Amino acid sequence: MSWKESYNDICSELRIVQIHEMEIRRRVELAHSVMSSGKIQSSGSYCHIPFDKGVEKFNEAVIELEIVQLEVDRIQGIKNAMEQEMVKFEGLANVVMYKRIVENKTYRDMAPELGYSEGYLRRYMSQRGNKEVTQSTKAS
Repeated sequence: MSWKESYNDICSELRIVQIHEMEIRRRVELAHSVMSSGKIQSSGSYCHIPFDKGVEKFNEAVIELEIVQLEVDRIQGIKNAMEQEMVKFEGLANVVMYKRIVENKTYRDMAPELGYSEGYLRRYMSQRGNKEVTQSTKAS
C-alpha cells in the first residue's frame, strides 16, 4: 500500500467516524431533552418517559459520545502525524502528490511555488504514471 492510499484511507475513516460522532451527539441532545421534559415525541403524539429511564439513556449516550470522540482524536492524530512526515518529502513526484492530496492544490497553484511550469508538472506526473486525483478521492 502506498503512502497516498494509506493517507486517503485514514481521511475516509476520519470522515466516517466524525459522521458517527454527529449522530451520537444528536442522540445525546435528544436524551437530554427527554430527561428534562419527561416526554418523547413518537408518531405525532407524546409518550411519557420516567425520569430514571431518561437519565439512563442520557448517560449511555454521553459515554458512547466520549468513546467516539476519543476515536476521532486518535485518528486525527494519525492524520496529523502523517501530514507532518509528508511535509518532509523530497523528490518532485512526492512533493506534487502531497500538494495535490493534502493541500488540495492544482498544478497551476503549485507551479510558481515549485519553480516549474504548470505544463511541465502535468507532463512529469503523467509520465510517472501518477493519474490526477479525482474529486472523489481528494482528502479533506
